Amino acid sequence: MQTIDSLKILQEGLPSSSAAPRHIIVIGAGMAGLTAALLLQEAGHTVTILEAQNRLGGRVYTYHGFPGKMYGEFGAMRFPKQHKLAQHLIHERFKLATRPFPMFDEDTFIYVNGTRLRRSEFHPDKVDFNLPAHEKGRLPDELLKAVMQPLIDKIDEPGGWDYLVNRYDSYSLIDFLRESSLSDAALAMIGPLLNLEGRFHFSLVEWFSHYYENVFGDLVFIEEGADALPNAFVPHLQSCIRLGAIVQEIQQSETGVTVTFKDPAGYSQTVSGDECILTVPFNLLRHMEIGGLDVNKWYTIRNVYYGRAHKIFMQFSERWWETKYNISHGVTVTDLAIRNVVYTPAGQDPGYSKGVIIASYAWEQDSMAYSMLSEQERIGQALQDLCKIHPEARHTFEFGISHDWSLDQYAGGIGPLFRPHEMSGRFYDNNGRPVNLIWFANDACDRRHRRWIEAALVAAVKNAFALHTGLRNEVPLDIHE
Repeated sequence: MQTIDSLKILQEGLPSSSAAPRHIIVIGAGMAGLTAALLLQEAGHTVTILEAQNRLGGRVYTYHGFPGKMYGEFGAMRFPKQHKLAQHLIHERFKLATRPFPMFDEDTFIYVNGTRLRRSEFHPDKVDFNLPAHEKGRLPDELLKAVMQPLIDKIDEPGGWDYLVNRYDSYSLIDFLRESSLSDAALAMIGPLLNLEGRFHFSLVEWFSHYYENVFGDLVFIEEGADALPNAFVPHLQSCIRLGAIVQEIQQSETGVTVTFKDPAGYSQTVSGDECILTVPFNLLRHMEIGGLDVNKWYTIRNVYYGRAHKIFMQFSERWWETKYNISHGVTVTDLAIRNVVYTPAGQDPGYSKGVIIASYAWEQDSMAYSMLSEQERIGQALQDLCKIHPEARHTFEFGISHDWSLDQYAGGIGPLFRPHEMSGRFYDNNGRPVNLIWFANDACDRRHRRWIEAALVAAVKNAFALHTGLRNEVPLDIHE
């Protein structure tokens, strides 16, 4: 298996190749599709991008319906500094201005069991968690780190990552925690306070990778809005992007591919090329007729799991979280239906006294509690919960809007999540495996950064390299995997 440096390729472009330029059809204008298309076009290939929506970015989705320069990030809203490919595009390639997006503020709140405390005031003894004697008085972070320490020690050893994948791929997070010394009462405490309940039944190793890397520890946001990143590709790719193209069928022969799509007027059109890169979420492929895929590939496509999540933004006539509570960033965690309140530094307009916050950000079963509600009911019930923490919200509320990613027909969920038994073996190998002239590049095709833009970029670079250099039925590894 060939190994490449994805960051170096993104910085310097694809290597020279003696193969003749080809016509590549890229399906999806999210970050993977745009990045693969730009690399291939700059290497001399002809590219056609088909995008079903009337915008670029996929799960980079910035809502600009608030007054002034205020906006809300329904999708990607912060970018970890350790995600080198994303940081390269933001700062070096497109020179987009950023600011810090800190996640911790001791002035935010913890609201559990009907008790409301500032983080600076919180102590387990102030809330009746019914902890046993050996856990009493210990903070949630302290309890969690104690049980995770053996994994921390192991991953720091040579070959530690591979060991963890092979040893613990069969474990969900809750499996591992229940085998540890944690009591059920401790689980009931750390679940909501550390935002773990939506992750309990998914892959231990995937969650631990994010925990170990501390992906939320050093974040930035794009000042203009996250959609400035996909929009930065427009000057380079606008002539080859077709919006409103809903792909219905992909057929391949020994010499090329033909893609049939429906335009906004409902008419079917076709475009033919030499090869095709599919970058849309796997669960959306089940609504396409795709020729030539084998049984194992379809099995993987059907079984990649996409998580549920929603955000509910609210606009207020004044930024009372700043003026009354001295909160400029961070997250309030609760055991209420809203679960997490995010005081987003992104999307505020200093020229307005008005402001926006994420009144509810929830995942999996927590998000499902809102999916069956109408938009009006979502906003109303979220506002009721928010008022239990911030009574000022009621008389200053002006406007609310939500987005449920599980109901988004172009996303099918907030992003892919590994379940036990899916980070190793043939299931994972089949994720990114190309089939003849059809390639697959999305954030499900990366083991370390699923649901992050970084995963989409890694998959895009690897597939563009393999297609450009003539690798057949093989996608290279990245040196950082």
